[in-house]
Amino acid sequence: MKTILIVMGRYLPGYKDGGPLRSIRNLTDRLGDEYDFRIITTDRDHGDEKPYCNIVRNDWNRVGKARVWYVEPGRFTAALIEEKAKSADVIYVCGCFNDYARTALKLKKQGKIKNKVIVASMGLFAQGAFHIKYWKKKAYVTLLKAGGYLKNIEWSATSEREIADIKREIGANAVCRLAEDIPRQLEVLPNPTPKQGALKVVFLSRISREKNLEFAMNVLQDVKGKVDFDIYGPTPDAAYFDECMKLAEKLPENISVSYKGEAPAEKVPEIFAQYQAFLFPTLGENYGHVVYEAMAGGCIPIISDRTPWNKIEDAEAGKVIPLERKEKFTEEILKLTECSAEECMEQQKRTAEFAREYGRNVDCKGYREIFG
Repeated sequence: MKTILIVMGRYLPGYKDGGPLRSIRNLTDRLGDEYDFRIITTDRDHGDEKPYCNIVRNDWNRVGKARVWYVEPGRFTAALIEEKAKSADVIYVCGCFNDYARTALKLKKQGKIKNKVIVASMGLFAQGAFHIKYWKKKAYVTLLKAGGYLKNIEWSATSEREIADIKREIGANAVCRLAEDIPRQLEVLPNPTPKQGALKVVFLSRISREKNLEFAMNVLQDVKGKVDFDIYGPTPDAAYFDECMKLAEKLPENISVSYKGEAPAEKVPEIFAQYQAFLFPTLGENYGHVVYEAMAGGCIPIISDRTPWNKIEDAEAGKVIPLERKEKFTEEILKLTECSAEECMEQQKRTAEFAREYGRNVDCKGYREIFG
């Protein structure tokens, strides 16, 4: 059995990092019987001052189908990564903008890591995300390239679009491997809630500029029907969150907005099942676990065209709209406010069935090829 060492910023029992954490958990859940997954990560969730309860630092902890080594923030030392890499066949680094990533890449450059190093781009190079603090990110990538840190590594991407993003920023010669993200395994899908009274719409994600909550507020500004709009997610950027809440205060009386706090990962499908629509005008997702989990709960996604889920419209499982067409987002929400309870439930059932079929047919071939 091959050993895969994953180096990442945060892992279970955390949940605030959303997609990247979910990607690795789903990977280890699905392939943990085929590979020996070992994870080095920090001992606390994003923004938390205190470590997780019931973990042992600086030793292996069994978490699901992986073993996890927790360290204090800033303790991703070269010595630690080098030592753990010696017993691994593949080193899988989540992202490249972090201290642990720089350390791993430097060790590879110096020849202290002998085995294959794969960097998962985690959507960092998607145009919408990359252009937030663009010059800082561009300068950082330029320094990595100039220093030779990106030689002799491979990149893991979840779609052809992400491969194009990587090659645009890293270079046409970047070696990219395609491995589609794996959705959460849901034994029992929750039943969607029928529409009664106001249309229940949800936004569930990290509340940051790249997730585009303010755009959602502007969409609702022109909706004439009655909508209850609930927001879930961590707020790492307090100033941005305040901006969005000020926009909420200006919405007409027919739009009711409520912030519900953070959503524990294990509760997400159940939360989605309480709503008819998921409004998610994201600037870019390399996968978008939250879109799949919305559909699994029978919550109709109304999303931007910056995710890999563009085929859901062909299956009548949701709406995919260019961000340049704000009025189309408004139109789709309005249609749902006007449809009958029976019509809305029929759409919800199609959405849930699409998720069920997708989950059955997921292919792990890409990861098996990467890990060898």
